[in-house]
Amino acid sequence: MKTLEGIFNPIEKDIEQLNDRLMNQISPDSHSLCSILQNIFAAGGKRLRPALSFLMFRALAETRNAIYPEAEAKLFLIAEIAELIHTASLVHDDIIDNSLVRRGAPTTNSKWSNAITVISGDFMFARAAVNLARIDINKVVEIFASVLENLCSGEIRQVEQKYNADISFDYYYLKTYNKTASLFEACTFALTELFPLTDTEKRAIANYGKFIGMAFQIIDDILDFTSDEESLGKPAGADIREGQINLPLLFAFETLKQINPDKCAYMKERIQQIPSEKDNLKIQKTIDDSIRIIEETAGIERSYEKAIEYVKEAVKGLSFLPESKYKNSLVELADFVIKRSN
Repeated sequence: MKTLEGIFNPIEKDIEQLNDRLMNQISPDSHSLCSILQNIFAAGGKRLRPALSFLMFRALAETRNAIYPEAEAKLFLIAEIAELIHTASLVHDDIIDNSLVRRGAPTTNSKWSNAITVISGDFMFARAAVNLARIDINKVVEIFASVLENLCSGEIRQVEQKYNADISFDYYYLKTYNKTASLFEACTFALTELFPLTDTEKRAIANYGKFIGMAFQIIDDILDFTSDEESLGKPAGADIREGQINLPLLFAFETLKQINPDKCAYMKERIQQIPSEKDNLKIQKTIDDSIRIIEETAGIERSYEKAIEYVKEAVKGLSFLPESKYKNSLVELADFVIKRSN
């Protein structure tokens, strides 16, 4: 498997330019706010979402002429919007979840007050809105406005359903689309307004982003149970402790209900009691027992199979693109999403 750095090699200069824009061109008047934003963007990150935009744009530009003479400028605005929305949503999520560490590094709200942290997230959303206006394409505005609506809807539903071990698969997939995949989808879908494309081609491009996003979140769910604190920045089973019922656990409950319905009901009840449980050892026992059930019922394996299904559909949609180093990277990125360890 190629490293992310290797996969992004064809768009290395694009990523460098994006980083420069994020670090040096987003300059609010407030010195405190400017310091916070530079601290956030200096921490780096995968830049996965804007990379989708860069790779897809370059792959299309191999044989298509862009509709707009300033398409390159619009591309960078789209990439910047994607990273701003993603980063702002993480900042707000950490406040909602009262998280002090993310991926092993201190969160913004652990170093600054909640008030200034919320405002920093708001500022990033506002700057994304300004960029949307600069793109001046109504459909692109609609695409990213829908992402913001989806993020809010997904977060509200997730808060409402915390520790609810009876959620359905439909709920899980909708939440995953709203909170994760809709932004991935927008990163590629927005580009379809820059090139002359058929409706079928537009849908394939949008679906590539959407399906990669769905697979990405499922792998995140798997890593919550299979990775250690050193590599992931949080202990195994942290999602359960925080009240999130993810795909491996859903598959485990589905199987357990068939072979031992009483045990299934008992385990669900224990998870639902976590918020009121004062004994941390009992909470950890519930998490450990849940992980054991996931292992015994092939919850991890079934989740991998679902993620692979999404990735295969994503790659299949690229068949209309001509062969190029950019298309190769899109295919390699799909493989990376499945095989990554953090």
